[in-house]
Formats: sequence, C-alpha cells, structure tokens
Amino acid sequence: MPLKKILLVTIFNLFSLSVISQEEILATKIEALNTNCDKYLGFDNQKNIYSIKNNVLNKKSETKSYQYNNLSLGIITKVDFQNPLEIVVFYKNFNTVVLLDNQLNEIRKIDYNLFSYPINIEATALSSQNQIWIYDSISSKIGLHNVNTGSIKWISTMLKNTIVYYESDYTHFYWIDNQYIIYRISIYGTIEKLGIIPNFDSIQLTKNNTCIYKTNNQLYYYNLKSNISNKIAIDEKIISNFFFRDGILSIFTQNEITNYKIILP
Repeated sequence: MPLKKILLVTIFNLFSLSVISQEEILATKIEALNTNCDKYLGFDNQKNIYSIKNNVLNKKSETKSYQYNNLSLGIITKVDFQNPLEIVVFYKNFNTVVLLDNQLNEIRKIDYNLFSYPINIEATALSSQNQIWIYDSISSKIGLHNVNTGSIKWISTMLKNTIVYYESDYTHFYWIDNQYIIYRISIYGTIEKLGIIPNFDSIQLTKNNTCIYKTNNQLYYYNLKSNISNKIAIDEKIISNFFFRDGILSIFTQNEITNYKIILP
C-alpha cells in the first residue's frame, strides 16, 4: 500500500477513535454511601438527602435527620424539594397535596376533594408567589393554585395526550406526553413544544433543552436540539434510580448511593 494511502487510513482511524471517545461522557466516582431506603429521591441545594422508607419521607443532613409520616393519605406519589423551605408532597390516590417546611413539619394540607367542583390532580409541583402547579385530569388543563387565597387560575387549553412525566422550575412547568413529546408552559400560559424524547424508563431534565434518561439500565445524556444521545460511563450495572444536580450524578442501587462527578457538554 502506498505511503500516502497508509497515512490517510491512519489519520481516518485516529479521527474515528476521537469521535467515538467524544460520544461517551466520562464519570468520576466520588463516593459510595450506604443507605436504608426503598426509594432514593435526590439532594437539595444544601446537600440534604431525601428518600422514602416504608412510605415515610426522610430528610438527612450531615448532622440531623427528619421524617414526615402520614399513612392516612396512602402512598407518596411525588416529592418536590427544589425549595427546601417549602416541600411539596403529592398523594395522588387521596387527591391531596401537603406542604412541609425545612424540618418536614406540615405547613398546609390541600384536599382537592373538598373543592366546590370536581378536580382530580394528576400532577403537582412548586411554582412562584405562593402558587403550585396542578394538572387536572377531568378538565385536562394545567393551572396555578394560590395556596394562600385558595384560587385556581387555569392557564392552558385542554391537553390532547396524557402526561407520563413532569417537573417544574418556579416559572415553568415541563411535561412529556404519551407520544414522548416534551412541552413547557410559563406562568403566563405560553406553551412551547421543545422536541421529542427517546423512549425511557426514567428521566430528569437538565439545563438548556437537555436531559438525562435511563433505558435498559444505562444512562444517556440527550440534547433536544441536536437529537444526539451520549452514553454516560458509570460502573453500576443495575440502576434503581438516579438524580443529577450541580455536576453530581447520584446513582441508587440496592442500599447504596454512588456519587459521580460529570461534566455535561
């Protein structure tokens, strides 16, 4: 083979290896922590760890631990702890939302069965200005519930498809429907279609139209604009749950939380 052709093949192979290496996101293991919980939820901006054991919500810092237990409301469906001072606990089977303070003391309990008109809450999360996001499956609309005044402002039209996943920040509510299309709505009612998500077992949205999702016990980082998935290289073979915040990826396996440092593209 001519020298020039050998050089071209070598350069092409090196380029291919470089592209492959860029497709995988490296993760550096920081620590592994023993835990005794049924479900690991994640950690807040003060590094408090949240988990559920026997349907009891637990919050643990380096020095203290707190619990919230309300078995009369059934199984905990979802916990929103983005604001550690106002934690939202959703009990779907009892159509009830409970607000907790930073020590998991009950601030307010909202029973939507007591409203003057039928409401069936399928999704709820913290918003801004004493409001929480709600999605009512009867009207198929998204609203803002002012927990101080008790008033509800419906800000969306009727959604065509059911919600399979949701989360929020203070000013936007994000959801993925059963067609794997992701949308967001602002507190002013403006709805945007952000793209289509790959099939997933579990998922968490990150910044700038990106997300991390799990499928077949493997984690991927996905960019909604480029439609590119990057595999995240971790040691765990079986992943019960995961959580990402501030460059730290937490993996929950049986009785252990493993924290990785990752740098997203």
